[in-house]
Amino acid sequence: MLVGCGATVPSAPVDPPIAVAVPPIAVAAVAAAADRGDGVPPARIRLPSLGVDTAVVAVGVDGRGEMAVPDDVRQTGWYRFGPAPGSAAGSSVVSGHVDDAVQGRGAFYRLVDLAVGDPVVVTTAAGVDLTFRVSTVRRIPKSTLPVDELFARDGPPHLTLVTCGGAFDRASGSYRDNVVVTAAPAT
Repeated sequence: MLVGCGATVPSAPVDPPIAVAVPPIAVAAVAAAADRGDGVPPARIRLPSLGVDTAVVAVGVDGRGEMAVPDDVRQTGWYRFGPAPGSAAGSSVVSGHVDDAVQGRGAFYRLVDLAVGDPVVVTTAAGVDLTFRVSTVRRIPKSTLPVDELFARDGPPHLTLVTCGGAFDRASGSYRDNVVVTAAPAT
């Protein structure tokens, strides 16, 4: 179940230990990937049809085993334990708030208004713009959210954007649904 906008992730890893020295050949491979935008963390996401241009920060798993979401509703969070936008396979997941009682509208407030074919532009930390096209926009009850599908590490590369949606349940303090947008790399 999703609480807030985080998702209970399958086999959620704990934060990795401090990195060890990387051999020079790996450094060269990372530099080549950065030149292509392949596997490089995202820094910004733009939804031109909605007028959205927001920072993306790397997030992990919170204390409940769910995907963390940035505290600042104007930012979005990329699930750093999964594929990065531009990777050769799998789902790169970016989550953001729809709104907040104190901070107001979130970065993904109008995510449900995206249409099939709309562009999604991700700027990587290396400064490379990657363009995706929306292929689906779905509202899914949190109780039936296909978490394994959303966080897939294999299959065709795609971008998955997630926020809350549907009716707000005052008793639980949460929305009942999630808005899930899938976008494929533009060719």
